[in-house]
Amino acid sequence: RQEPSSPSSSSSGRTKNPLYLVLDGVGDPGNVGTLLRSSLAVGVAGVVLMPGTCDVWNPKALRSSMGAAFQVPILETSGWQQTLSVLVDDLNVGAVYGATMVSVEDGGEQSDAHYDVDWTSNSTALIVGSEGGGLCDDIRNDLAASSDGNLKAVHVPMNPGIESLNAAVCGSVIL
Repeated sequence: RQEPSSPSSSSSGRTKNPLYLVLDGVGDPGNVGTLLRSSLAVGVAGVVLMPGTCDVWNPKALRSSMGAAFQVPILETSGWQQTLSVLVDDLNVGAVYGATMVSVEDGGEQSDAHYDVDWTSNSTALIVGSEGGGLCDDIRNDLAASSDGNLKAVHVPMNPGIESLNAAVCGSVIL
């Protein structure tokens, strides 16, 4: 596996302020492969896999990625604290956004619509959680306690009557 690179050496089209994708427990191989493919399509500098995420070498994930698994730098971490350390300390990410399915209007935490986020002024990371449970408790707790603005919630606004999007669709729309 090729590990994600720092902003100065990124090979993506966003070398100045790269975008990273973090998969937090995304267990469905089709969703993992689709997110790898979307990552390659939009120039994500690297994908970080947290515990519970499907192996990118799973045959269904490989098929769904259409070869992107061989081209997108991938790094596995042992949990949220290591992931945050890699993003902030090693990759110089300035803003981390956790994808949620609720907005303030829905009674959720302060969350920005994906189209209101400036994804290019800083190095950024998007976290996509598991299909059934969303973001892990450690990330949710940090989102709730975050007062410095470096960790924020982001969502895809949806029309009434739509309950949710699957992980691959949500992540791909935001990317």
